[in-house]
Amino acid sequence: MNVVGIILARGGSKRLPGKNVRPLAGRPLIAHTIAAAKHATSLTRVVVSTDDEEIARVAAAFGAEVPFRRPAELATDVSPTIDAVAHAVEWLDRNGCRADVVVLLQATSPLRTAVHIDDAVALFRASGADTVTGVSPAASHPYWCWKPDGTRIKPFFSAQHIAMPRHQLPPVLVENGAVYVFRRDVLSAGTIYGDRVAGYLMSPADAVDIDTAEDFDYAEFVLARKAAGSVA
Repeated sequence: MNVVGIILARGGSKRLPGKNVRPLAGRPLIAHTIAAAKHATSLTRVVVSTDDEEIARVAAAFGAEVPFRRPAELATDVSPTIDAVAHAVEWLDRNGCRADVVVLLQATSPLRTAVHIDDAVALFRASGADTVTGVSPAASHPYWCWKPDGTRIKPFFSAQHIAMPRHQLPPVLVENGAVYVFRRDVLSAGTIYGDRVAGYLMSPADAVDIDTAEDFDYAEFVLARKAAGSVA
């Protein structure tokens, strides 16, 4: 069974131009994901999907396989991720590599490691799930959320939910985007989520998602603490 890692890294970030090659702890952002993927023993092949020549050059310099360029129409701000994944899987099919299982890795999650990838694939195999997605404890509980109501606000669920004490709140997880593992046939339905979804629990410190300059600063802080042995 071919378990293929696909690293998505487009070049057109508007909020933080050039973020995928911006230095983080001395290495381009994408290099952290490449290193994790290359050290993951569960992956039979890893490819980078990008539309950007600089990203392709940097990825190749750090040992990644960049065998094609993603079409520009699949690399816009509004292009669905699923389309970029499907394009990569179809390219692999045409070039003699069938991806039975896809492991989607986004370059903006640099603190996810080879251990996380291997553990998520192991969970996929053991659970019988169609999809495994990385999750972390939610920072804010939805029972305590409010929504606009004209010039006022009202509970998103109910006043009873708002009044629930913390110890009575049920556990809530949020998808963190660090790792996805799924059977390739779920792509035919235009999604990466099958009917059976399992969550791979990750620490928030391992699942930092970078979208802004402030996220970069926080990732640098977490990496420094990890290096000092003060973050598990």
